[in-house]
Amino acid sequence: MITHQPTGERRSLHGGALRPVNVLAIAVAAISPTTSVFLVYGAGLASAGTGVIWAFVIGAAIALAMAFCYAEVGSVFPSAGGAYTIVRRALGPVFGGVSTILFLVLGIVVTASILVAAATYLGQLAGADIPVNWVAFGMMVLVTVLSLERISPTSWVTGLMLVLELTVILVFTAFCLGHVSLGSDPFTHPSLPASHGTGLIAVGASGMIAAIVPALFAFNGYDWPLYFAEESRGSRRTLPRAVMLAAAISVVVEVLAVIAATYAIKDLSGTTASAAPLSDIASRVMGSTGAKVLLAGVVIAMFDTGLAGNLAYARIYYAAARDSMWPRPLNPFFGHLTRRTQVPVWGFAVLFAGNAVLCIFTSLNNLITFTGVVIVTIYLLVAVSALVCRVRDRGQARAFRMPLWPVPPLVAIAGVIVALTQQSARDLWIAFGIAIASFAGYFAARRRLEEA
Repeated sequence: MITHQPTGERRSLHGGALRPVNVLAIAVAAISPTTSVFLVYGAGLASAGTGVIWAFVIGAAIALAMAFCYAEVGSVFPSAGGAYTIVRRALGPVFGGVSTILFLVLGIVVTASILVAAATYLGQLAGADIPVNWVAFGMMVLVTVLSLERISPTSWVTGLMLVLELTVILVFTAFCLGHVSLGSDPFTHPSLPASHGTGLIAVGASGMIAAIVPALFAFNGYDWPLYFAEESRGSRRTLPRAVMLAAAISVVVEVLAVIAATYAIKDLSGTTASAAPLSDIASRVMGSTGAKVLLAGVVIAMFDTGLAGNLAYARIYYAAARDSMWPRPLNPFFGHLTRRTQVPVWGFAVLFAGNAVLCIFTSLNNLITFTGVVIVTIYLLVAVSALVCRVRDRGQARAFRMPLWPVPPLVAIAGVIVALTQQSARDLWIAFGIAIASFAGYFAARRRLEEA
């Protein structure tokens, strides 16, 4: 059965079900170092060549700065809304509304992009021409079914798959380090195949900066513990630690994998032109059988990431409904919980509908670039919130205080703005258009929101 939580009451999801290890597993699964590297490495290599290493190193610095912001402000405002709640409480309901709509868009795009990639790698594993989009749709059905179960057993499923995927990416990294082939040093002489097809050219700053947004997409997910604040034990203290630990794990594992894979490239022109460059590298350094085992792990990892992401987005929609942030007819809709499992069922229904359509009709590259722009726009709002919260609410107790304040939020803001300057005009216009339209709509309704 389904129960409705009145939006006028600040009700919480069923608390205390998750242990710290469960929360950390969900967070690292949401980041999924294996998924992230295999999902975005090709896009980074195409724009930055071997300078993709620098893009990931710079992206790692921004990600760690953002993790400090999430950890501190998330400990002040623990809620199933996570980043949405941070922005709403720090910057007010209008900007909170903007983040709500951005998360709505993000939720119906991210899982689709990951599952389309998973289906693509599954086709390579099978060595057959499979209907990628329909296979991705089938995966989305399974993700939705698992999301409707109680969070505790579902978290153990994500944890088991996480152990497998970390083993996969670490083994791949070790094989690459044992087969270093690249001639020039990408740290000192990053290069890219010349457009005419022969020779290499030096990579400029703009190319490496353009690859930072895909890198940030790869690290994204370390804030996931915050979305389970109402279902975790000792959330004010354990969740900030989980955020920082998840960020550290992702940074170390992914940067090492990117460095190892780049140094293992033998033919830069051929690898850059490949639709699946890491698969080609894996086949060379691990052999045919090893590459197939790796691809199997990648498919499992991507499915795990899709599941972990789905679990969080519905909780954001629920938290927004609890704050009456949706148009009035939608607050009861997103505020429904199932009686047996206590999960926001209609949020999962919306996620299924949106992602299912994109799984069937959209290409992977279109989803990745746009998703990255939306993610870093949310980062900008959270980093500003971290500055405002520390200044305005400086007397409020904090379970976690970021070191070297205000350096982390300032680094994050500067890095995000610079990275956005090198993104495609199409993606920027769409993302900023959504943000501006959301701001106008919520500004018009600000009185109602302030009274809610």
